Formats: sequence, structure tokens, C-alpha cells
Amino acid sequence: MKFHVSAIALGCIALLSACGGGGGTDGAAEQTISFQLPFSGEALIGVPPNSATATLKATASSGGAVTFTSNTPDVCSVSGDQLTLLKLGECSVTATQAGSNGYAPVSQRQIFVVPKNPQMIAKFPNPGWQPLDSKPVQLSATFTSGLPAKFTSKTPDVCSVSGTTMTKLANGMCTIVAEQEGNDFYLPALVTGKDSTSVAMAKFMQKDIPIGTELPAKMTFLTGYKDTDNTNEGLIGHFGNQWWCDSCDRAVSNNSFTFTATSDAPPDAWWYSRASFQFFAQGLADADLLSPDGTYRAGVKETALTTPGAAPKGLQLEIQSALHFNLAQNPEWFGAANNKFNVELFLGHFNQKDGKACNVALKATVQPTAAATNYSVGLKDQFAFSETCGLSGLDIMNEVQNYPVLEMRFSAVQPNGQVKNAASKYQTQFKLTGPIYFQ
Repeated sequence: MKFHVSAIALGCIALLSACGGGGGTDGAAEQTISFQLPFSGEALIGVPPNSATATLKATASSGGAVTFTSNTPDVCSVSGDQLTLLKLGECSVTATQAGSNGYAPVSQRQIFVVPKNPQMIAKFPNPGWQPLDSKPVQLSATFTSGLPAKFTSKTPDVCSVSGTTMTKLANGMCTIVAEQEGNDFYLPALVTGKDSTSVAMAKFMQKDIPIGTELPAKMTFLTGYKDTDNTNEGLIGHFGNQWWCDSCDRAVSNNSFTFTATSDAPPDAWWYSRASFQFFAQGLADADLLSPDGTYRAGVKETALTTPGAAPKGLQLEIQSALHFNLAQNPEWFGAANNKFNVELFLGHFNQKDGKACNVALKATVQPTAAATNYSVGLKDQFAFSETCGLSGLDIMNEVQNYPVLEMRFSAVQPNGQVKNAASKYQTQFKLTGPIYFQ
């Protein structure tokens, strides 16, 4: 493990120098030594059991050869002009010119204190909402030092911690802090730290875990619908009014969005894609989307998330565990034998597949229970990966907590091809009312 000595750390280095010898000794001329610190401002220092070397540089005004000696061989050793750090502490090195060609001997000593390594929290996943029961919850956190985390409950009436195990005691918000106390080589990483790094890291070292009746905050994907092409937050993608779906229509009324696909005859399998539409998250613009001719929006470009300095795009979940929305079907489709619908979530996790950028997606298939229903679809227990883009070992909750939701698609598992409406048409209709959110 290595760390950089920063400009601030170098400002804390104590430098002592002393010159020996000099003029006046049997008439020998005085000389000086210029002995630089063995750092260039960003030197890498090893942490035992590893070690790192640095080249010592010193120049005598006489031009004679300079030798180096370690005065603290238990902390640092010297071989020729190579300094090796053995452990953190105070290292003292003397540079000597033995005297020659009429010059008196001279030496200069440097003492520098190598500070401890800083460390930061690298990963502390929130286990999410927990039922109030006796089942223990395992906690895990990783620090950049590799040292073990110490967990503490800041809400002892709601939850307690023993080692890495959290015990649920009451309904409410359980606050757990992961800290690292440091050792001989690493500074502590504590939420009570006063330095800028500690203050910045504190929010990542504390997790709020709702228990029982306590719910996580709502994360809204969209609050409502502005027109047939926009929500109040993002854009609406559609296949309507195109050659492949010239009988698809969209309508906005008050706080609802209606998408209708109509067919004169029972639809064939190729027709299924007609009965689908999607919403794009806040922050995405038309230029971020796959729109070959600008008349429809089919997906999100990888470059939408890789532009340097770009504003955040998509909805980044924290510990929300379910998707919520209100959806109604037209009576004919609802009365058909197969009236299930799909909900897909496209995440900002891209990977190359078949030579193209592919983003990871989740899908849940829902069986409607009424013509109009408030649905709550669990992320962990009802969604599954519909696209992994060739990646393996993916976990749904890790994905939604680490990558933003960019796009949401609704589609019919099987468009209505059984029950005609009053106009003798086969109609498949979605009607969404109110906000779509995660909680």
C-alpha cells in the first residue's frame, strides 16, 4: 500500500541541517553541501511490509563525491544514494563530503517526518428497509486501507450493533456509522474528524436504515405529464404515428397519460412492439437519445453519461425497494385471457455487446388485479435482469444503487387480440395517472 505525500504534508516536514568542517582547518578552503529533500512533492512512500526507495541528491560546492548515511537505520536505510523507508516515523540522513583537493570536510543532516497514510471509506452498502423482526442484519464496509470497519449505532433505541451484526429493536430510522480507528501506518477515518477529508467522507460513512413502519424517502421519476412528448421532468418515447404503428395514439388529460394501440385484426407476434412506450428521466435531452430521424425516441446513448462536466442525468436510487404507479387498462384488454404487462428499467450501466453500447436493464411482468390499480412492484423480488450486456455476477440492488435509472418502458405481454370494442377494433390501452416514484 502506498500514498502520496501532499504539498500540505510536506509543509509539516521538519528540516534540520548542520554543517561540519569548514575553512580554517590547516588552511583548507570551506565548502558547502546542497542536500535536497528526497521527495519531488509527490514521492511514493511504502507502507511496511512493503518498502519504497527514493534517490538521494546532494551536491558539494567543491565538486567532490558525496556519501550518505542513515542516522535512524531502524526507520530508513541507505545504500549508496538509495534511501529505503522501513517504517513510518522520523528518518534522519546525513550527506558528507570527506574533503579533498584543498577543501575541508563538510556534512549536512536532514530529518523528515513521514506522516501516516490517509484512508477513506470505499464501500458501505445500505441494507435497505428492514421488517421489525428478530432476524439479524449483517453489515459490511470497506476502507481503502483494507483495515476492518467498526460499526456503531447512533440510535440505540431503534437498533444495536455487535461486531458486524445489527439487531432491530423498534420501528424507526436506524442510523449506523462505519468508522476505522487507524493504526501505526494509517490515520483514523472517523465521522468526528475535523479535517476536510473526514468531513467530506462523513456522509458516506453513515447509513440510515428504515425499520418496520419507517419508510425511506420517495424518489420521484416523474410527477406528471406535460404533453404527449414530455413529462414534467423528462421526455416521452413512443412508436406511435410511424409506419410500424400508424394506429398508435398518445393523449394527456390533467394528470394522466394514455397510450393506445389499435388493430383491425388480432395482432400477429411482430405487432407486439406497437403496444409499448417509454419515459426518459430528468436531465436527458433529445441529443442524448437514440433518435435516428428525430421523430421517435428509442433509447439512451452511452455518451449521455460520459460527457465531462455534464449535469447528473437519471434518477439515482438509494435504499428505495419498490416502484409505484397507477395504471389502468381498457376494458377489452383487461377482459382478455392474457392481460399482463411488462415494466422495464434501463440503467446507466453500459457495456459493449456485439460491437455496440448496451445498457443493463431490469424487467418485471405484472398481472393486473383491477381495471385501475395502484401498483407496488418490488425491485428485489419482482424484477429480474432482462439485459446483462454480457456481464456476469450482477445484483439487482447493487445495480440500482450504483447506476441511475435512465428510462422506463411499459409494454403489453400480449396485445389484446380477443375482445373487440364497440367499433369492432382490437384495442390495447394503457392509462397512467399521477406520479411514478420509488420508495
